[in-house]
Amino acid sequence: MLFGVLLVFLGLVLFRPIRLNLGWSLDVKDWLHWVGISAASLLAITTVLALRLFRHRVTPMWLNIHCISSAVSAALALVHSRTKAAVILPVHYHSYLTLGLLLVLAVSGALIRLYPENVYVRRYWRLYHLPFSICFYVTLLYHVVLKLGVI
Repeated sequence: MLFGVLLVFLGLVLFRPIRLNLGWSLDVKDWLHWVGISAASLLAITTVLALRLFRHRVTPMWLNIHCISSAVSAALALVHSRTKAAVILPVHYHSYLTLGLLLVLAVSGALIRLYPENVYVRRYWRLYHLPFSICFYVTLLYHVVLKLGVI
């Protein structure tokens, strides 16, 4: 699963026109980009807190914060992505892959929390939650670097 999603991402990276900008620009007037940055920051912070390394420190309160902030981040990412929703070009494919992975992560996390007693739901979604998280952060990093104009 992880390998397949990474192959799709690699294909999207390799088959886009290559460009190299020596400088980068950031439009501080565009509030949608700040919404995207805040959504990514919320996800990154709560994911670090929910890692297995800190499992002994994770309390139910932190798990609730992780779930709520993930839902808020998904909503903010949907608002952030609405600017390109009318025109889908090959240049935007990696952005939609990132958004799709985020939505799958939000839904899988919600299902894990809503149905804790259902063994099949928990086992199935926990199997996919970590690989999708890894793929999401790889595609998010690429999205940010691309939009900053570094590559």
